[in-house]
Amino acid sequence: MGRAKKTAPRDGISEDLSRLKAEFDQWRATRTVGKRIPAQLWAVAVELAAGHGVHHVADVLQLDVAALERRTALTGSAQQPLAPEPSAPQFVEMFVPTPMPMPMPTRAVEPARAECVVELANARGARMRVELNGQGLEGLHALCSTFLGAP
Repeated sequence: MGRAKKTAPRDGISEDLSRLKAEFDQWRATRTVGKRIPAQLWAVAVELAAGHGVHHVADVLQLDVAALERRTALTGSAQQPLAPEPSAPQFVEMFVPTPMPMPMPTRAVEPARAECVVELANARGARMRVELNGQGLEGLHALCSTFLGAP
């Protein structure tokens, strides 16, 4: 006697994918608006995507294909379970080259004030304020790009 084959149901969805779809449906029915998909559901979806294909799993579970692809790529070949959503960095330290000393002015001047203030808010509602006095502008673009691209 040979080994029994695992057959897919007529709708093309395996039993494990069908079970996960039911879990997603239940979560969607009871969630509050704006609530993110739990890490446990994402982890199982990523695991099934490795075996069934990202596009098929995303289609069945009604997930964003790009989001599932990103999470699948993050797990790599080891198929490690995903950690909960990473939090935004609380502090980013920037090193700016030391400028050449400026000659002392002959008349008294008031203390330096910020010449430029940049305030940013990303899609998740995190806010950042940067005050610049004309020095250290080289890293501003990279800092803003990193902040706005953070998950």
